Amino acid sequence: AQETRDKLVRAVQLVFDGVRQTGVIGSGPVKETVQGVILAAETCSTHSMFRAMSEERPFDPSLGDHSLTVCMLAMIMGQALGYDSTQLKDLATGALLHDTGLLQLPPHLFHTVAPLSVKDRATFCLHPPIGSIMIESQPDFSQAVCRIVAEHHVTPDGRGYPPEISADSTAETSRIVMIADRYDELRIEFCGLQPLSSHAAIQQLLQEAELGHLDSPLVSLFIKQVGIYPVYSIVELNTKERGMITAINPATLQQPIVSLAYDEAGNPYRNPLTVDLSAQNQPFTRSIKRVIPAESWEAIRAA
Repeated sequence: AQETRDKLVRAVQLVFDGVRQTGVIGSGPVKETVQGVILAAETCSTHSMFRAMSEERPFDPSLGDHSLTVCMLAMIMGQALGYDSTQLKDLATGALLHDTGLLQLPPHLFHTVAPLSVKDRATFCLHPPIGSIMIESQPDFSQAVCRIVAEHHVTPDGRGYPPEISADSTAETSRIVMIADRYDELRIEFCGLQPLSSHAAIQQLLQEAELGHLDSPLVSLFIKQVGIYPVYSIVELNTKERGMITAINPATLQQPIVSLAYDEAGNPYRNPLTVDLSAQNQPFTRSIKRVIPAESWEAIRAA
């Protein structure tokens, strides 16, 4: 999945380079890239796709990396909803192009370590209509794609933008892309945000859904697909044992399957101990105490 992702990122970057230079979206290269994403979604497991999308990485000012990640996360949700081939193609295309309008704006608006000024924030908020106008000008893209680009910042509570689009009128696909977009923004240094771990980003999605900023049922669906504690997260249990999450229990998202590498004293197990936290036959109840940052885990392994 990682090799496929790297290849697709390069393809998206080439598409976006063309948009910056000409102001025109090359529909042919976009279609080829979308076909590659759909093929990857069909051949890779959800967890391998999510792992490839969730690797810690620096912010890519070309936006190619971010856009591809949003596209593939949206595809995970579209598949879970049972979308047909046309719906998946439109969802993938809209997700891939959701930030196209930003390519026509000064790069400092989204590649900054400081909060945007009021003026810059107002300019930044123009990117959905700018992108949708670019797409509307080309007959090769459907209205469904245009809606995603136009609506992906229209929040359920009506506090998003652009304000002229009613929150009650947005497409489900737009709300899907909003969630995928927000998740990846939280994971990278987008607009100066401090990157969060996968687990912390998911907790933030839950909080924002409770506040009405995101579609709550769709956030729940997203979490059911990737888990509250995503696969390959490093965790410490209440027993002080440490290990890696290897699988999700869909019925009990807070009780995944963990491969324990270190015992309560910090000594490595001779063979990793696989534990299903949802199992009722444990001699004592194990539970996740905290998620360990990747850099801390590397330090533990090196000790």
